[in-house]
Amino acid sequence: MAMFGKCANCSATLIGGGKEGEVRFCSDQCRNFHAHPGFCEQCKAETTAESMGGTFTVNLVFGTRLMAWGSEACPRWHSRVMRQWLWILIPLIPVSAKHRVLYQTRTRYFSRKLKIA
Repeated sequence: MAMFGKCANCSATLIGGGKEGEVRFCSDQCRNFHAHPGFCEQCKAETTAESMGGTFTVNLVFGTRLMAWGSEACPRWHSRVMRQWLWILIPLIPVSAKHRVLYQTRTRYFSRKLKIA
């Protein structure tokens, strides 16, 4: 068995790593996205194509981060309902509407804005 390898989804160099059959992944996000590379039809029906945009952090103290509470994950393809929050050591205020977020890798994601019910 090879000690080093590449993630089947993002091509990151692996030392060990999770395995599914003969395919190796660096994270659960990569494994999920490799199996289901997009939103399911139900998630598409609940959202619009409007994206949230990106996040940023300065010295791990100030910036924006994604946060989710509750069990609003898609049971089929693992996307989550999240909001972007402004942080200064702790989350202060939400700066976006709710979006359904699907991680492509540990640090990259796609998002679709939830329709207002």
